[in-house]
Amino acid sequence: MRRFLVLLVLIAVIVGAAAAWWLQAPLTLAANQSLELEIEPGTTPRGVARDVVAAGVKTDARLLYAWFRLSGQDRAIKAGNYEIPPGTTPVTLLQKLARGEEALRAFTLVEGLNWRQVRQALAREDQLQPDSARLTDAELMAQLGRPGMHPEGRFFPDTYAYAKGSSDIALLRRAMHAMDRRLEAAWAQRAADTPLKSAEQALILASIVEKETGRAS
Repeated sequence: MRRFLVLLVLIAVIVGAAAAWWLQAPLTLAANQSLELEIEPGTTPRGVARDVVAAGVKTDARLLYAWFRLSGQDRAIKAGNYEIPPGTTPVTLLQKLARGEEALRAFTLVEGLNWRQVRQALAREDQLQPDSARLTDAELMAQLGRPGMHPEGRFFPDTYAYAKGSSDIALLRRAMHAMDRRLEAAWAQRAADTPLKSAEQALILASIVEKETGRAS
């Protein structure tokens, strides 16, 4: 009996050491390059483990699922689009999925583009959901909460990070609010004797001046 107990303890130690090594060892990725993982809303933890393997991670989905369950964070895994870079371990993978650390792309709204060109640039961004494409300018501005307003000059030129599959309308809303903040700050610093009556007039005049002179200043 004593020998049997010693053997059980020895096996438990070996299994525990092997599990600890596996959890901290980098996962083997197909072609040894970053992989994209898409988790649909409603995917079960077992399904997530299978999706990870299907994405190109060379491991046993049953092991991953067991790790998700034993960690107690299996229900914390969030849907989204993730990047799995080389060097990712089972521990860091679960942390990323539980925190919802999605892979981000970047879209640059180039200064000087007119509205037609902005529309074209959005259409070329294949990782953005083209929700604005089916809307007229008037319908789009109404959805952005600015009914009756023309879109020209309403979006601040900058680089915006977004998750794969995000709506381009959400990105435009951020750019519109960024322009609102810049415009409010500029209007607050206006000269006391300015003939302009509103921040709206200032924006229109600034757009005309920039267009005619070609100088951003």
